Parts: sequence; C-alpha cells; structure tokens
Amino acid sequence: MKRKLLFIFFVLLVLSVSLSAQDAETKNVADATPLFLYSIICGTVCLTVAAVGGAFAQSKALRTAVENIGRNPAAVDSIRGVLIIGLALIESLVIYVLLVDLILYFVKWGNYTF
Repeated sequence: MKRKLLFIFFVLLVLSVSLSAQDAETKNVADATPLFLYSIICGTVCLTVAAVGGAFAQSKALRTAVENIGRNPAAVDSIRGVLIIGLALIESLVIYVLLVDLILYFVKWGNYTF
C-alpha cells in the first residue's frame, strides 16, 4: 500500500511540473539561479502535498460524517453544517498553497522567467 501511494505521489509530482515556452529575450532555464529553480520545485512539491493531504482529509471527514449520520439519523442537520464548514476550511488550505505557488511562479527573478 505504501509503495502504491508513493508511486501515485511521484506520478503527481512529475505531472505537476510544467515548463512553458520562453521568449527570445529571456535566458535559458539552465542558466537560472538556484533560488529560482528551487522556488519552482518547492512550490510544485508543496502544492502536490497539499492537494493529496487535502483529498485524504476530505475523504476521512466525509466518511466519518456518513458513519455518524448512519448511527444517529436525527443529527443530520448539525452534522451536515459542521461537515460543510470543515470541508471549506480544508479546501481553503489547498487554495492558499496554490496562491503562494502562483506568487512564486510569476515573480521575476532578474531576467529569468518561466
């Protein structure tokens, strides 16, 4: 099971790295400073981990809510309200990581752009 999760994590990491075409005015990515390249790699890894962690947290929250509704059907309204708020907070963490990644992605490090 751990190997399968590790493989899925690795595939998501590889697929999430994207390189776009550069203008003639910009320098080659191989010439970029290590800070620029590390910020792109770190942003990609953080976004992948946040997305996978958020998905696992949301599935666990949903599973627990459904189990509790099955045990006590009279508490559907209170469980639903707490579940929606919890899912919104979990998803907002992933969106915050995406926002930070976009800020890192679009910052120009001298003449180096992606």
